[in-house]
Amino acid sequence: MRQIMLGEVDLTDGAGRALTCSYFLLVREIPPPVAGESYGIGISVDQTGEREEIWDITVSDQRILSLAALVMEGRVTPCTLRDVVDDWL
Repeated sequence: MRQIMLGEVDLTDGAGRALTCSYFLLVREIPPPVAGESYGIGISVDQTGEREEIWDITVSDQRILSLAALVMEGRVTPCTLRDVVDDWL
């Protein structure tokens, strides 16, 4: 299992405090006889340590990169990641 940093987005919470969300691509090796990789997404808030990870969303690298772009563009936070992924699926 490994994670690859995709980027960071600066946000402001409801109280006006600055937050930075870090976005990660999660990669898990699929052993033979299937052999390949399974992808997920992780988000963490640097200031609070809040983190959410969703593993094994897809085996398509193009689909996970598309989802990751949407998540970052939409400024998704850890507490809403699961709902966004559920809607995307």
